[in-house]
Amino acid sequence: MLSKRLETISEMLLKGEVVFDCGSDHALLPCFLVQNDICQKAYAADLHIGPLNQAKANISRLHLEDKIETILSDGLDKMPDDVSVVVIAGMGYYTVHDILEKANLNNLKQIVVQVNRNVDKLRAYISDKNYTITNERIVKDNFFYEIVCFNTEYHDAYRPEEIMFGPINLQNKSSEFVAYIQSQIHTLEEIYQKNASLEILNKINYLKTFIN
Repeated sequence: MLSKRLETISEMLLKGEVVFDCGSDHALLPCFLVQNDICQKAYAADLHIGPLNQAKANISRLHLEDKIETILSDGLDKMPDDVSVVVIAGMGYYTVHDILEKANLNNLKQIVVQVNRNVDKLRAYISDKNYTITNERIVKDNFFYEIVCFNTEYHDAYRPEEIMFGPINLQNKSSEFVAYIQSQIHTLEEIYQKNASLEILNKINYLKTFIN
């Protein structure tokens, strides 16, 4: 069974494509994708042999060897030519940054990224490259997670508020997005009680003004 975070990612993927799941761990996402006809073929890639062996066991148990291939790969280094969609989820921003910088993304239809922190830095990277953010979701799965989809089609640089909050999030203003901002305010208020700095107070006031 997928976590709510991975299930949300599955809902955001383009249908009928070939998916490369980078850092796939136990291949839970690729198995779900092919079982539910979301993708025609998937690659479960990981840097470490232990998780990859577990992925192979899961794929074999579900008899999905004809649709899912495991690859020992450092990031996207061993990504096959038929891949059209890449998923990178559950890593830190700087690891994801290094993976994206080393890869050729031009032939991909969709790149789906969920970093654990510094989502604003991810959007700034996308903006600096003049890539296009095509979809965004916020999901609460014990913690709040932001999921960003983009492609390499040209887009003018995003505005500072779009980099901070996300251009699609700002358009949709979902209940999850509002709850996420409110949780940030609550966390900052707790920090402010212990460290009453002007910088933190300004962040609190900015978020409160924005949310109102």
